[in-house]
Amino acid sequence: MDTRQTILTCAMAELERSGAVDFSLRAVGTAAGLTPMAVYRHFSDREALLSAVGEAAFAAWEQRIAKIKTREPLQWLRSVGHAYIDFALDDPARFEACFILRTRVERLYPHDFAEGRSPAVAQMMERIAAAQAEGLLEPDDPLELTMLFWTQLHGLVMLHRSGRFSLKRRAFQALVGRAMDRMLRAPQ
Repeated sequence: MDTRQTILTCAMAELERSGAVDFSLRAVGTAAGLTPMAVYRHFSDREALLSAVGEAAFAAWEQRIAKIKTREPLQWLRSVGHAYIDFALDDPARFEACFILRTRVERLYPHDFAEGRSPAVAQMMERIAAAQAEGLLEPDDPLELTMLFWTQLHGLVMLHRSGRFSLKRRAFQALVGRAMDRMLRAPQ
């Protein structure tokens, strides 16, 4: 593993260990067996390192989505919803780097999403539009429906992560599944 990748790996571990508030280049350097100056040769400052962590985290998230093979739009949306929850529970540091921290690589609503700068959101919008075309979802703005779907999932996972649910993982995942079923109901 090259030095830059070692630093990124240690940065992710440091982020998981200490969280964003206490995240420091010095601690990352120590974990990587490097002096702070050696870290600065690869990343100009804390924000540059967090940006690189954000890019790596988004790549990991997009790899999860790429593994979803179903073509049926509503099943794909349910699968991506479960993947989102699993990402938050299984890989909390990367999840935070993607969806909580300001890393300068996150996409902003509405322009970044409307312009297709988020592959995940673009795919969700495509599936929502396909489901609408098939009469499986009410006609509406696919971007806004994508945001509503995502924020519902995000809210549930954030409440779970902060200890607001007394549910074990399986029960929480079942709750999320029921929430998605409600969101993705066919028109009446």
